[in-house]
Amino acid sequence: MANEQVFNNRSENYVKSRPGYADGVLELLFHDILKPNDRIADIGSGTGIFAKAFIERGFDVFCVEPNEEMRAQAERIFEGNTHFKSVAASAENTTLPEHSVDLVTAASAFHWFDAEKFHTECKRILKPNGIFFSVANVRDYNDSFTLRQYEICTELCKGFTSLHLNKSLPKLEILFGCNIKHAKFDFPLEYTKEKFIQRSLSASYAPEPNTAVYQKYIEELWALLDEFAPDSGEIIVPNVTTAYWGELS
Repeated sequence: MANEQVFNNRSENYVKSRPGYADGVLELLFHDILKPNDRIADIGSGTGIFAKAFIERGFDVFCVEPNEEMRAQAERIFEGNTHFKSVAASAENTTLPEHSVDLVTAASAFHWFDAEKFHTECKRILKPNGIFFSVANVRDYNDSFTLRQYEICTELCKGFTSLHLNKSLPKLEILFGCNIKHAKFDFPLEYTKEKFIQRSLSASYAPEPNTAVYQKYIEELWALLDEFAPDSGEIIVPNVTTAYWGELS
C-alpha cells in the first residue's frame, strides 16, 4: 500500500484520540524560533493536530497532506479559517513556491518521508536561513504496560515495527548534518480506556476493520487495560516528546 493510503479508514479515530505534544515544544517554537508573520509548511499534516497551535495564533500554515481522508478532516475542522491552507501533495513534492516559507514542520510524520528527496524539496521551499522542525512522541520501552502492548502489536499487526517514532535519527542526519539541535520534554499520555483503543486503531499498522484479527486486537487491548488499570476508566502511559530542528545542511 502506498504511504498516502495507509491512513484510509483511520481518520475518524485519529481525530478523536491522537494526543498533541508537550507544551515545551510550543514554547520553544513561539519564543525561540518563530517570528511575527512567518509562514509555515506543516508536512504530513494529517488532521491538523500540530498545525492548530500556529493557526490559532494567526500564522499562515500550508498543511501538506497526501491522504484524502485525513485532509478532509482538517478541512472540516478549520473551515472558514483563512490562516489554514490545505495542500493535497506529498513531502517530496509539496507544490509550494520556491522560498515561500520560513519554517517547515513534521509532527509524527518524518519517518514516512524519503529523506533525500525531502531534503531537496525542503531546501527549495524554505527561505534562506529557514528552519526544519521535527517532533514526535516517544514511548518508554522500560515500562511494562508498553512492553505488553508491543507484544500484542507484534503478534497481531502486520507491518508493525515500533510504538515510538524515535527511529528517524539516521534519516534526520541526512537533512541536518552537524547542525542538528535536540530537546525532549516529559509528556505522559493520559487516555480514557475508550480513547486508548481509538488511538490504537488510528495507527497505520492497526488491522483492517471487519476482520477476525481486528476484533482480537481490540479484545487483547481491552484485556491489557483491565489488567493494568482494573479499578479505573483511565490509563496514563509514560512518554516523552522529542524535537529535532535546525537549518538544513
